[in-house]
Amino acid sequence: MHKFFLSVGALMVLSTAPVKAHPHVWVTGEASFQFEETKLTRVGMTWLFDAFFSQVLGADFDTNGDGTFDAGETQAMKDQVFTSLKDYGYFTHLRTDASETEHQFKSVEDFSVSVKAGELLFSFDLVLAEPIDPLAQSIGLSLYDPTVYVDLILDGEKPISITGTDGFECAIEYRQGNEVANQSYFFVPQEAWLNCSGNG
Repeated sequence: MHKFFLSVGALMVLSTAPVKAHPHVWVTGEASFQFEETKLTRVGMTWLFDAFFSQVLGADFDTNGDGTFDAGETQAMKDQVFTSLKDYGYFTHLRTDASETEHQFKSVEDFSVSVKAGELLFSFDLVLAEPIDPLAQSIGLSLYDPTVYVDLILDGEKPISITGTDGFECAIEYRQGNEVANQSYFFVPQEAWLNCSGNG
C-alpha cells in the first residue's frame, strides 16, 4: 500500500474482516480541459475528499490546528501524500479514440489544499507530456484507482469545464467505460469524452 493510504491505516486495523478490494476513501472530482493554441495541454483537477478521510489528513498535516493549510503544510501534504500518486498517474486516465494507449503527464503545477464545508479539497493541474489536437480525435477522461482503495467520480457543481477553445466548439459526452479487472474485483469506470469541431 503506497503512502497515500498510510493515513487511513486505522481503518484497516479496526476492520475484523479480511481485506478485500473495496473503497476506503471517496473523492468527488471536477476536471477542466485547458487548451493553448488549439491544443489540449493540461487537465485541471479538484478533488473533494469524504469527511472522515478529510479529518484524518487534517489531523496529520494541519499542524497548527487553525483549519487552513499554509505554504509549509501544503508542501508537506504534497510531498508526503500527493506525490506518491505519480506512479498511478494521479488516478487520471486520458486517451483518445485513435489509440488505447493512455497519454502521460509530465508534471503537476499549482497544487493547493483548502477546506470546503469541512472537507478537504485538492486542486492541481496535470501537464501533458505531449499536446493533443482535439480536432483530430476525441479525448476521453476517466478517474479511477485500479487498486479500488479510492472511489473517484466526476460530479459536483460543474464536473467538466473547458477553457481556451477559441476557434472551435466542444461538447462533453458521458459514456460507460470498459470493465477494469482488479485481482478480486471488477468495476466499470465513468468516462467523459470531449468532442470538438471547427466553427469556421
